[in-house]
Amino acid sequence: MFIALFFLFAHIETQTFTYHAETPLFATKVTYKRYPNVLNFGDVLFDRGVRNIIENRGRDPFEYIKEDLESIEKYDVVIANLEGPIIEIDRAFCQKKAYTFQFASTTPAYLKSAGITMVNIANNHTNDCLSAGYVSTKKYLDASEISYIGDRNLDTSFVVKEIEGKKIAFIGIDETTEPITLEAFYPLIKKLAYENDYVVVNIHWGTEYLLIANETQKNIAHTLIDNGADVIFGHHPHVIEPVEIYKDKAIFYSLGNFVFDQHGFEETRGLGVGVEFRSDKNVFTLFPYTIKAFAPDFLKGDEKEIFCDTYLKKISHDRCEFE
Repeated sequence: MFIALFFLFAHIETQTFTYHAETPLFATKVTYKRYPNVLNFGDVLFDRGVRNIIENRGRDPFEYIKEDLESIEKYDVVIANLEGPIIEIDRAFCQKKAYTFQFASTTPAYLKSAGITMVNIANNHTNDCLSAGYVSTKKYLDASEISYIGDRNLDTSFVVKEIEGKKIAFIGIDETTEPITLEAFYPLIKKLAYENDYVVVNIHWGTEYLLIANETQKNIAHTLIDNGADVIFGHHPHVIEPVEIYKDKAIFYSLGNFVFDQHGFEETRGLGVGVEFRSDKNVFTLFPYTIKAFAPDFLKGDEKEIFCDTYLKKISHDRCEFE
């Protein structure tokens, strides 16, 4: 009897049962094992106008999307590009350049409250407060248990997570200041693809405010995929750029802003992209939004459908999903 029950449970280990006294134990609702999934957003800023609404107006820059927090929290990993250092320091000790950002120590708490579990720090603002800001950022993220990718050392530029029995490598690349040469990443991507089930790339690249990917982006993206990348999420242009399917792999050239204080029409539209890694295919879900007074708000109804139909016009899709 014991052996029979053991093999029965071994056979149904990927199912979840709920017991009700009025029904037999096994005549209940079945929840099937799901696949690992990842949700990616673009640039987040916690300085300048955004810092003003937080500190002087008491506003939460994630207040709108928290109404849809369940849509975010169903993902195993939620990533955003952290566009600046977290450090409590006099700005006089930071870089003197056209745009220098410095984020308060409350930043990780805001990120976590919106379901963000990982950030990319490979970008042109992560060193705005020099090495002190860089070290401080990682210290605050570690203390808050928020993972980060894009460290300025090749061997620590990636993180590997095991989710639902699959190993996923996440890597951050900065093409704008290029602290690590791009050529160094290609063999690393190949190695990560060999050692893991999937490779997810976040890359800071492109031309600011350009609505299409430039040729450099395309060449880099194709080379990354040729070396084993499974999906590429881009940021830096501050506007949404198109998606391309290359060798059955998706390249999102720019997701646009997520939390930012810019005012132009294109700069106040952004895109979150979820991907579910199934055994035979990857399924993508789009989460378009507008940014209202620096806070993202997911599109709903017809507005959402129109955006997805336009963005995916060259790709076979079902509303805001495609394979």
